[in-house]
Amino acid sequence: MRIKLSEPKSYCFSTTLKIRVTDLNYANHLSNDRLLTYAHQARVELFAAWGQSELNFGGMGIIMTDAAVVFKAEGHLNDKLIIWVGIEDISHLGFDLYYKVVNEQTGQEVALIKTGIICFDYSSKKVVAIPRVIVDILQNL
Repeated sequence: MRIKLSEPKSYCFSTTLKIRVTDLNYANHLSNDRLLTYAHQARVELFAAWGQSELNFGGMGIIMTDAAVVFKAEGHLNDKLIIWVGIEDISHLGFDLYYKVVNEQTGQEVALIKTGIICFDYSSKKVVAIPRVIVDILQNL
C-alpha cells in the first residue's frame, strides 16, 4: 500500500530553492533524500520568520517525530522549486508541517512532504507542551 498524504487547508509560508548539482542522483534528477533536506530548510526559514529557531522555539527545542514523502515528478539541475509550508493537527505537544514542492517554471508538483514536530526540552530530555509564544503564533496564522 502506498503512502497517501492530504494537503493542509492552507499554506502560511513559502520559500524558493534552486536544485544544485550536489542535489542530483545517478539518474541526473533530484535525489529523493534531498527532499527532506529541502523541507528542513523551509522549516528553518519559517521559524526564522517567526523569530524562532529549532533550538530556541519559544524557549524549548523541537524534534521531528516522523516524515513522509510522496514523489510526484522529477526535478532537474537549476530548476527553481517553491516550497509551500502549511500546518495541521496542532496538539498541546506539537503539530504536523506539510510541504508542497512545486517547480516554479512549470507549475508541476514535485512532491508533498509531511513532518511531525513535537516540542522538547533538551536539558531535561523530555517532551513538553508547545510554549505559549508559539501557541500565539499558531493561533494567528
